[in-house]
Amino acid sequence: MKKRLLGLLLIATMCFITCGNEPPEEFYEGTPEDDAAIDAILNDDYPELLVTNDGFIASYAAITMPNVVFEGRDSVLRADSPLVKQVVDSTAYGFDSLRRNYDRWYSKDTACTVYLIDTFHVQTHLHRNLIYVGHYDHPETTSMGDTNWFLGTIDTIVPTGDSAYYMDDIVGDGRRLIFLEPRRSTTPTVDPETGDTTYAIIEPFDWQLKRISYGSYYYPTRSTDAPTINRVLLDRGAVVDTILSSSYDTTYPGHIMNRFRSIDSLLEFTAGDSVIVTIEFDDPIASQNASYYAVCAGGTPERVVLPTIATGGSGLLHLSGQGLVNLYFEGVYHDSYYYVNPNQGFDATIWMVTVRVN
Repeated sequence: MKKRLLGLLLIATMCFITCGNEPPEEFYEGTPEDDAAIDAILNDDYPELLVTNDGFIASYAAITMPNVVFEGRDSVLRADSPLVKQVVDSTAYGFDSLRRNYDRWYSKDTACTVYLIDTFHVQTHLHRNLIYVGHYDHPETTSMGDTNWFLGTIDTIVPTGDSAYYMDDIVGDGRRLIFLEPRRSTTPTVDPETGDTTYAIIEPFDWQLKRISYGSYYYPTRSTDAPTINRVLLDRGAVVDTILSSSYDTTYPGHIMNRFRSIDSLLEFTAGDSVIVTIEFDDPIASQNASYYAVCAGGTPERVVLPTIATGGSGLLHLSGQGLVNLYFEGVYHDSYYYVNPNQGFDATIWMVTVRVN
C-alpha cells in the first residue's frame, strides 16, 4: 500500500512540475504541397542539380602508367591460375544506368534537405598493349616435405584487334544534398525573455533553394579501399581555390566536400578559360599508385588525364558551358587496371563539384 501511495505521489509531483510547460516543439513533417513545390524548384528551376552522371565520358583518354612488375604477393596470390596482368595505355567510361534514392527530410526549423543517394552501374573500358600471363610452375619444398607452387614462367602477349580491348562492369555509389527553406520576413522579431532575434516564415510557404553540398562517389559501392582524396586545388593564376575533404574548423569560409555551400557563393569561372587541377591524396605512398582524371561536363565534355606529381596528380583542364556546370575529379588505384585474373576490383573515388561558368 505504501508503494502504491508513493507511486501516486511521484506522479502527482511530476504533473505539478510540468504543469503549464509547453510541450517540446515537433518536427515539421511537410505536406504534399511542400513536396510538389520543392520538386518543381529542382526540376524546373535547377535541373542541373539533379544531374550527377554527366562525368562519364565514352571517348578514350591516353594514360601513362608505371611498368608492370610482379611483386612478392603475386607469388602467393593464387586465387586463380594463371595470373594475368596487363599494360593499359588508354581508358574510357561507359554509362549503363543510375538508381536514385530521392528523399526529402523536413526538420524542426521548417527547412527541407533533399538527399540524392545514387548508385551507378558503369563500365570501365581499357585499351591494353601488353598482357602478361604468369604460371604457377615453380615448386618449392618446405622443411616438412610439402610442395608449394610459386610464380615461375611469365609469357608476354601483344594483343591485336578485339583482344586489345578490355571492359569490366563496376558499381559505385555516393550522395549529394540540397537544402531549401521557406521565405522569411525581413522584419526581425525579438524574444523578450531570451533576447533572440528571429524572422517569421511568410505563409503560405514560398520555398527557396539555399545551399547545396558537393557529391562524393566511391567504387566499389561503400568500399573502405577506395582512394581518399584529401583536397583539390584549382589554380587560375592569380587565385588558387582549395576544396577540402573535411575541416573541424566550423568558421572556415572555404569549400568543403561534406558541408553545405550557399548557391550564391559557388566557384565562378569564365568559359574558355583553363585551370590547373591538382588532386591530392592523404597518403603519399598511395598517391604514387594511382591515375588521376578531371572532367568539365560543360559544352564540350572531356575527360583529361592529370600527370602524376609527388602528392597526387596535376594538369590543365579547359572550362566550357554556361550556368551551373559539374566538375569531376577522380583517383583510381593502378591495381584496378593491372590485374585481370584474379580481378582486384575497381577502387576509385570521384568528387563532383558544381561551379558557375559565365
